[in-house]
Amino acid sequence: MNKVKKILIFSLILSAFCIVYLIIAPQQIPHSHHSWRHEFGGALGSGVLWLFAFIYGRTLLKLLLRQGPVMERLLPEGTWKDAALPWARKALRFLNQTHPFLGAAVVILIMGHAWLEGPNQVNLLMKVIIILALWQFAFGLFLLNRYQVIFVKKMKKYGYMAHSQLYTGVAIGICAIFGHLLVGK
Repeated sequence: MNKVKKILIFSLILSAFCIVYLIIAPQQIPHSHHSWRHEFGGALGSGVLWLFAFIYGRTLLKLLLRQGPVMERLLPEGTWKDAALPWARKALRFLNQTHPFLGAAVVILIMGHAWLEGPNQVNLLMKVIIILALWQFAFGLFLLNRYQVIFVKKMKKYGYMAHSQLYTGVAIGICAIFGHLLVGK
């Protein structure tokens, strides 16, 4: 319960900062309606939502199938017990195998969405989302790296903690909601 309380407090504080930003930011950042860029950018944004559903659905499936402490539940495949239903094990194996590709696709789609949807250079919340997505991507790359260089070993050790934290996903979601409110969607 203490971890849930911490994430709720984090969410409330970040929401308060976003509300303050909405108040002091330029009223309604202009963006083009009914153009091919707007339509295609909206489709990319929808794609990001679906990919996030798969990525966080994987985390939810790990939480539902495994027993033990939460950090142990978020570790990669191979460290958990095969005590789940056969279909759930197959689904989790598929989600684990596609997770790096989905993560890369999310970063690409977020960048495309930001570029196509208009003047994100004045939207601080979009910049925060891009930085958080790149953060996730960078630490995810450290987890995929097979080389045994000392620097990579250290980064891999911290990569699990940095990449699998729920705070980043919550921050991306909150900033996305308030960012869309800022542009009037």
